[in-house]
Amino acid sequence: MEGVYENFPDLHHGTAFFSSQTSPQIIQRILIRLFYRINRGEETLDIPIFAGQGIQLMPEIGIAEKLTFSFIDEEEKERWLENVEKKTFKTLDFIWIARYYISEEGRSKPLKFDYYMLRFIFRQGAMELRVYHERGARRLPIDDLIRLISDKINQELKREGEPPLRINFLSAF
Repeated sequence: MEGVYENFPDLHHGTAFFSSQTSPQIIQRILIRLFYRINRGEETLDIPIFAGQGIQLMPEIGIAEKLTFSFIDEEEKERWLENVEKKTFKTLDFIWIARYYISEEGRSKPLKFDYYMLRFIFRQGAMELRVYHERGARRLPIDDLIRLISDKINQELKREGEPPLRINFLSAF
């Protein structure tokens, strides 16, 4: 099914419930455009703990299609924006690969990456985000990832004159 990863695990390491006065369709459009800009490096991701350690975060984000994920490039962005215009999805799954680099002697040295699966479940007036950490050092804590995504969505909602998401519950372990 489009947008859903068939092997998304039942177990998840983080959950957040949001209330929203914005339609799921608008939030879905925002997610696609936001993740596209993050992939292009056009969106700054300020994580103070990384800055203090000299670590640079460079995510790569893909959207699910049955058993695979497609990197959100220009073509995928346009295709998904058209899909979202035609219908509102109940669930959208993404993979967020957190690539980390540290600068040593003027060169970027890669550190062990983290792989997170994100499941967004949409209802009128609410959204749920489930996060599964597939592998890696978990350098980026799951609750920080959830807040980062929430903050970025809210920045976009504000730009569009829409009310922000409100976190009603957040749990990560």
